[in-house]
This record gives sequence, structure tokens and C-alpha cells, in this order.
Amino acid sequence: MNIQPIQRIENPSVLEFQTKFGLQSKPVIISGVANEWSASSLWQPEMFKDMFGDVAAPLRASDNEIDVFFGQSKESKVISIAEYIDSINSTDINGQRPAYLGNIPLNSPLTQQYFDKIKSHFSFPNYLPENSGNEIRLWIGATNQKSTIHNDNYHNFNAQIFGKKTFLLFPPEEYEKLSIVKIDDELWSSPIDPQKPDLDKFPSFKEISGLEAELQAGDILFIPAFWWHQARTITTAINLNMWVFTENICKTWQEHPAFSKAVSTGYKF
Repeated sequence: MNIQPIQRIENPSVLEFQTKFGLQSKPVIISGVANEWSASSLWQPEMFKDMFGDVAAPLRASDNEIDVFFGQSKESKVISIAEYIDSINSTDINGQRPAYLGNIPLNSPLTQQYFDKIKSHFSFPNYLPENSGNEIRLWIGATNQKSTIHNDNYHNFNAQIFGKKTFLLFPPEEYEKLSIVKIDDELWSSPIDPQKPDLDKFPSFKEISGLEAELQAGDILFIPAFWWHQARTITTAINLNMWVFTENICKTWQEHPAFSKAVSTGYKF
């Protein structure tokens, strides 16, 4: 793999961000913004345990997403937030993976009653003012939690609130080296584990080029729509992300120019 460190920028103006990154669909780490939020000093696993400990939440059975989509951990489980926080604080990083509290919408009618009290703790800048809406999601994971390599059909601003997390990012055009598989109409993902790739099965992965983003608390990572990415926690981590929808983004990967070009050359997804 040819993996380069991602660029950083300090508290850009809306115009600077749009000109250099947004309109170019170029990933970047934004510093000097989220570190000023109340969440940066208040949000720790114990805070969520104290505030929401009795709340029962539906969780993925494993926090290794490769197992969820390509393995045997497809079921879900329901436990209290207090039980979950205890489990991730005591996880044996070499043993069985814990369940995962991720992708929790803060503006859903089912969760709004709980999260209204913490919405004043953060404020994402409106870096894409031409947007047609957004969604805020919460992610709380144990050390070594990992996602698959996948893409999304919307822009993503991912704020590291607590702990550390690393992202690998690959341009949309690198689909072939990722051996992308369709999970459903909106989700395409790679079965490759980039931390221990099976190069006998996926030999072209060794030729892939991409970026690495090492997030510290207070950083925000901009992931442009349809960029392939994997998230992996380095420590217990709390992340808050904002998905931003704009009219100039194609609705699905099948509509993306890279997909159309691949099909026109005979590539089989």
C-alpha cells in the first residue's frame, strides 16, 4: 500500500474550506474547531453512563464490522448504556470483541428525548451552505473497534470528541483494488481487512494508494462523498459525525462516474 498522511488545516473560513477542499472533494483534518466545544471537556464514557445508564439500546453483536457484514456476527443485542460502558472499559483487546454502540441518530424521535440535553455541547460549522440537510450520529467504541472499508453517498464531518481514532481513506476510483461488494442499494463495502489483508486472495490491494488520518480529541475529519474509508479506534473513543446532503451528489454508487466508467470497460462488481 502507498498510504500518505492527510493534510491538516486550522479553523478555516467557509470560503477557504469550500475552495480548497469541499469543491475539490478533498479529505482534510480540521483542527481548532471541535476542541472549543463543551463536548470536548464534558464527554467521556462515564458521563454517558451517568446520564443515560438505564437506557436500553440496540447494539451490533460485534464491534468488528468485517465480522458483521462478511462473517458470523450478524445478530444484534439490547443492553443498557451502563452495561455497555462497563464492557468497553474492561475489554480484553486480544479476546472476544464487545458489542458496538454506533451510528446512533441524535435527531431521531426515538432518541431525541435523551439527547436534547447534550445538543448544546457542539456546533458544526456550516462549511457547505448549499446543503439540503444533515444528520448527526453518535459513536462510542472500545479500543480496536473497526469498520469495513466502505463509502457513503453524502459528505461526512467526523469529530473526535474523546480518545483517538485512525481512518484510512481511498479515492472512489480505487474500487477495483478493494474488491468492492454490494451489501444493499446504498452500501458497498470491501471484505478486505487492511490491518491483515489476505494478499493471496486480494493481490491488487498491495498496489492501492490512499490517505491516513490520525485523529486526536478536538479534530474533525472531512470525508467527501463516495471516498472509501475505514475507521479504527486506537483507544476507547467517542465520535460525533455530521452527514451533509447536497443536491450535486449522486444518490448511489451506481450513479457515480467511476462506477459508470468501470461498467463501460467491462468490470464486474
